[in-house]
Amino acid sequence: MKNAKVELLLPGTFSEPAHGYGFQRVVFNQVSRGIRPPTLVVTPSTRHVGVTKRDTHRPGFREAALSADDLGFPVLVRGAGGGATAADAGTFGFSLVEPVSQSNPQAAISARYTRASGLALGAFSRLGVRNVEVGEVRDEFCPGDNSLRIGSFTSGMKVCGIAQRVTRRATSVGGIVLVFGHEGLARVLEGVYGAMDFPFRPASVGSLERAGYAFEVEEVVRAFAEEGAERYGAQRVEPDGETLRRAREIGPESLVSFSR
Repeated sequence: MKNAKVELLLPGTFSEPAHGYGFQRVVFNQVSRGIRPPTLVVTPSTRHVGVTKRDTHRPGFREAALSADDLGFPVLVRGAGGGATAADAGTFGFSLVEPVSQSNPQAAISARYTRASGLALGAFSRLGVRNVEVGEVRDEFCPGDNSLRIGSFTSGMKVCGIAQRVTRRATSVGGIVLVFGHEGLARVLEGVYGAMDFPFRPASVGSLERAGYAFEVEEVVRAFAEEGAERYGAQRVEPDGETLRRAREIGPESLVSFSR
């Protein structure tokens, strides 16, 4: 990774969340086919709830999706694992996409989580945010040991969730960073998790703003880009027209819809 060329893509905010999902899929496929090098993607969010394929088969999922839709959050199915997440104008996503370099990509899961959390912690440090640590928060959204939190397991809040997608040819590790707007995210997630009968504590949804930091999303995105450049030598390239066209074309495939 250190010696490989790494591209940095900063496509900006997509008008539709499905187009952002499509962009991630296109880039992942390009890396898996060897027509794009390892790539760091950092993208401001458009309002939506992201769920896993497993979520779509759970009891109560229809009610969960409809409750999100009632609050103006389209529901999309993402490729990574974990649990349901919510995004809005105060959040952004990042992912490090790499080709598989060993016969068993599952063997490097822990190392990839460490890379992603290290990238995020380094970016936070650039901004003067130094009280973030790796660790789960009680009854959090998308629960996992690799969450980034402020505070304790019992009463702390999550400011970044990290998940992975692993295939035979490529992997992606990254997540969602909560800069501001935690109240609205907690509200929609409470309905989603409640409908699927999962434990959820609204106070577990944090943000940098809630922790006392006043940043615009663009400032934090820039810190992630700068940290990626320092760690990986990531060089910014502009998204090409064909990648964007294809993203708009396939993105709607991720949308969940139910007739009422």
